[in-house]
Amino acid sequence: MAIIKCVTSGCPMNNIFPYVMRDEATEQRLISGIECSPDTALEEFRFVKKQFGKEDGRTYYHFVQSFAPDDNLTPETAHEIGMRFAEAFPDYQIVVATHYNTNSIHNHLIMNSVNLKSGKKYHQTKEDLMQLKRYSNQLCQEYGLSVTEEKCQYSKTPWWKKQLRELALTALEQSYTKEGFIEYMNLHGYKVRWEDNHKYVSFTTPDNHVCRDKSLFDERLLKDNMEAYFLLGGADTRFAEIYSEYETPVHRPDASMTQTSGLINLIGDLLTIAPPEADYTPEMLDEINPYEKALLEKILGKRISPVAVAHYSTQEEYEQSQGISMIW
Repeated sequence: MAIIKCVTSGCPMNNIFPYVMRDEATEQRLISGIECSPDTALEEFRFVKKQFGKEDGRTYYHFVQSFAPDDNLTPETAHEIGMRFAEAFPDYQIVVATHYNTNSIHNHLIMNSVNLKSGKKYHQTKEDLMQLKRYSNQLCQEYGLSVTEEKCQYSKTPWWKKQLRELALTALEQSYTKEGFIEYMNLHGYKVRWEDNHKYVSFTTPDNHVCRDKSLFDERLLKDNMEAYFLLGGADTRFAEIYSEYETPVHRPDASMTQTSGLINLIGDLLTIAPPEADYTPEMLDEINPYEKALLEKILGKRISPVAVAHYSTQEEYEQSQGISMIW
């Protein structure tokens, strides 16, 4: 999966090249120039601008092509994909630099805003961005990598994500342990990456869509909540019915944050004295010993109390689900 971002950060053109070519992020063999030399790209960009009298306004475009950490990808292959992706901009001078200093291997493409042959400045529309995304998906498929979903309207969920969420909820209803949940998903063609040192659970669909737990926008499928669920016994407990019937607050894709007291509060109420206004009785109090309660608090990262609040980001994940994010 490759996420495409067109970044305009206000960085001067003479500073952007040292940034993308710095030693701690990449190495010389992973830096290439198209219609220019990386070492002299700044001067070459300026020469073309001066030649066509286009020295004002935006001087360059900065594209970032990021690949999913779960993809089996080397920096060399990522660079090859970046060079092929640059073919979407014929007759533009471009420097392609592949970085592998973060969790996610990614390509930086610095492109002159003025066309080398026509002298016209580059302009991009929403449809241009979608075409770039589709081309990037095509390249990823050729290399056996995961792909991002086609753009959908706000408040609409892609069909593959609906199927994933429904299957994961069914797996929860029938699983007693984390291992059983993963096995159930695997049997239906879905890969699950669930590691202690990762904040999120990642799912990969049979057709290679990759999705984090919080991108499903269902609190029951958040890693902390699922771990608490299985620690309580999973499908083999009275808690399972409460868990399965819980309704996650409606997700608003245009919101910067979704905040709820939801399942963490519910778990807290089950393990502590329920407030008088609670409309259910914490029947499981006698079944929970202090050690299990301490483990749950460790999983949740906080003391269990009826006033606990859960929150998770939405806007970033929504943009990533579209495959393209624009930062101006």
